[in-house]
Amino acid sequence: WVKDRTKLLQMKNRSVKYYVNREQCRCKILPNGTLQIQQVAKEDSGKYKVTVFQQDGKLVAEEHKMVIVQGERNYLRCACLFSSFSEPVPQPILSADCRNKTIFVKCEVNQ
Repeated sequence: WVKDRTKLLQMKNRSVKYYVNREQCRCKILPNGTLQIQQVAKEDSGKYKVTVFQQDGKLVAEEHKMVIVQGERNYLRCACLFSSFSEPVPQPILSADCRNKTIFVKCEVNQ
């Protein structure tokens, strides 16, 4: 995973290597290759890129994600960036609740 041309981390043979300070990054790779960011802040906004290779080093896919974080710090505890070649999931159900100028968004998947 790369953010704005800065390599964050990679997973190879189920082993994760960090290229940035782990606490500063507040991120990790889940077993399916998803990037998870803890305590999401505005500074996490940017262009993210994930590149996937086969065991023999052959390029499988490359995908770009633009992330924009708005609002006050610590309202969102965790964000996950999925790639389109992650595990397929059923159709998500999105709902929103607006209270006192604050919007709460919920994404659910029934399995």
